[in-house]
Amino acid sequence: MRGSALRRRWLVVQLLMQVWLAANPSLSERQCPKSCRCDGKIVYCESSAFRDVPKNLSGGCEGLSLRYNSLVSLRAGQFVGLNHLIWLYLDHNYIATVDVMAFQGVRRLKELILSSNKITSLHNTTFHPVPNLRNLDLSYNKLQALQPGQFQGLRKLLSLHIRSNSLKTVPMRLFQDCRNLEFLDLGYNRLRSITRNAFSGLVKLTELHLEHNQFSKINFSHFPRLYNLRALYLQWNRIRSMSQGLTWTWASIQKLDLSGNDLMEVDAVVYQCLPNLQTLNLDSNKLTNISQEPCDLSSGVMAEEFQRCKGDHDDLRFPKKAQGEKVMDAVEAFGVCQSNQPATLTVSIPPSPSSIPVQTERRPAILAFPTSPGKRGEGSIRGPTLSAVTPPVAPPPEQDMEPVSFHKIVAGSVALFLSVAMILLVIYVSWKRYPRAFGSSPQTSQESQRDGAHPELPLQEYYVDYKPTNSEAMDVLVNGTGPCTYTISGSRECEV
Repeated sequence: MRGSALRRRWLVVQLLMQVWLAANPSLSERQCPKSCRCDGKIVYCESSAFRDVPKNLSGGCEGLSLRYNSLVSLRAGQFVGLNHLIWLYLDHNYIATVDVMAFQGVRRLKELILSSNKITSLHNTTFHPVPNLRNLDLSYNKLQALQPGQFQGLRKLLSLHIRSNSLKTVPMRLFQDCRNLEFLDLGYNRLRSITRNAFSGLVKLTELHLEHNQFSKINFSHFPRLYNLRALYLQWNRIRSMSQGLTWTWASIQKLDLSGNDLMEVDAVVYQCLPNLQTLNLDSNKLTNISQEPCDLSSGVMAEEFQRCKGDHDDLRFPKKAQGEKVMDAVEAFGVCQSNQPATLTVSIPPSPSSIPVQTERRPAILAFPTSPGKRGEGSIRGPTLSAVTPPVAPPPEQDMEPVSFHKIVAGSVALFLSVAMILLVIYVSWKRYPRAFGSSPQTSQESQRDGAHPELPLQEYYVDYKPTNSEAMDVLVNGTGPCTYTISGSRECEV
């Protein structure tokens, strides 16, 4: 009896709970906050001068945008209850401080945007409550330093933006746990040097931005085992020297941007560890020495690094027709490295045999001289020299001919086929429309074919041969009539 009574009471309690839930909307069905716009489970509270996070947010909210407001700080537990939140936009506010527990309760968060604020520092455990982050943006703040372990536990992070801050150093093993990170932007900071293990752990990194910092020298050994890195941006620093320092071949790197630095020489030995390099940009440097010319560079390096070498020798460059082409293609096409004398290499466009100015042609030449004590490198760059020093060499007639590619053959064949088809079509239309111009009409040809089996016989002409006798003539004369006999015979041929 007691057990049945307990069951009845439990059923009554459940019924009352269902009635209460039906009468009162649940947390996931709250009304949209004032001055906000709701689209399903997404809440937009943008440009509304909010100074705090709205209180009556739905617990089922999956996206929250608080951009362009007046938030000044993020307090502890400010987002508790939004356990379904997937992305959170807090950019373009006035946030200066972020509490250690500010992101407590939003464990499912995958995208966090904190850019364009006034954050000066972050505790090293600030992002520990959000281990599922995929995208983190801290750009355009006032961060002066990153703490060791700042990104610990963010094993699923794919993209990290720390652009345009005031960072001066990168702690050792800062990204040790970010093993899935693919994009890292540290540009527009105040970095002066890179520690040897600063980027350790980034085994899947494909793009690294370090432009607009204050580096004075770069050693490739500072980028340990970045096996998947394809693009490295180091433009607009203060780099004066590059050194290799690698004990392994960096086969993944394809693009290296060193434009806008203070490089004065290009040593091909430095780039031997980059066998698959396709784009090397050295524009806006102070290049005065390119050791051993581009012949020793990687076969994939683009010739845009020689577009314009500023400094004392402004005439050092590839021909305009070669700019933008691969170095080795330009070398083969313009005969840069075909000289048998290693002391003289000429970069110029081979003139045609019909117009070779022997005495007046001027061309930039790179001449190797013994190194003086006060000069760097093994060679020096001379300005424009007369052709008497470097005589022009007529290009071989057949070596300059490029092999005909397959697509050109296909295109030519298709063009020829279309031309023949057009000619045949014109002939056919003309034959149909003007049959007399071609000697006979289709109907005449068909009739002639039909009647070919039964050729017409020549028309038979008949002649009447009349030879009256003497008695018949007398009867005619006397009586006016008389018997008459005649014979019908075939045609005769008469000779005149």
